[in-house]
Amino acid sequence: MDVSVNPFKKAGIVLLVFGLIDIGLMVYCLFNGISYSSSFNVFAVIVGAFLIKGGLKTARVVRWFSVFLAVSFVGMLLTTPFTTPVSLLLAQLKLNPIATIGSFALGLLVITVLAWVYLQLSKPESLQLLAQAGYKTGRPTSAYIAGCVLLLMAVGLSTVFLNGESAQKAKALAKEQLGPDFQYHVTSLTTSGGSGHAVVTAYTDKEVRGVQVQW
Repeated sequence: MDVSVNPFKKAGIVLLVFGLIDIGLMVYCLFNGISYSSSFNVFAVIVGAFLIKGGLKTARVVRWFSVFLAVSFVGMLLTTPFTTPVSLLLAQLKLNPIATIGSFALGLLVITVLAWVYLQLSKPESLQLLAQAGYKTGRPTSAYIAGCVLLLMAVGLSTVFLNGESAQKAKALAKEQLGPDFQYHVTSLTTSGGSGHAVVTAYTDKEVRGVQVQW
């Protein structure tokens, strides 16, 4: 395909740049001991390069996944107050407003980029090329459904898992270390047989600490 008339090019450039920035941010956090997790970096660079070259199969896949991921991210932002105690969110906002607001702003940025990419790949000229290649060009309903199903499963499983017997045990062990002045929330939990490992967030309105426990 002639890149001069490639309707996927803008979306490809944006994804490529977004991926490179994400990789740079990941490297910066790694060298400075800052927790950072993202699955977009390499993926965005690769698909961005293919879109710049006019890849029809890539455009079809990215169009579907942009909706799927956008629905998932919107759902995660909306369900945060249900998966994380509001008191913990308020403590984090009070003690570290830049990082807390920044994480939500980053989520909104990702959603915006995904929505924009979908709109770019849904322009008439883009859909015309996809149709000529024999691909469906209707609204990707399955992506909306898959995103909602994944979100419901993730929220349901995390709610049950992080509030079950093992989670209560992890909170009790963390409480033995720091005492009753803190509130406790399990942020990650791994169990195998009768043993387990968990990261528990202990917090007050003046302090937030991470506690690792195992049994």
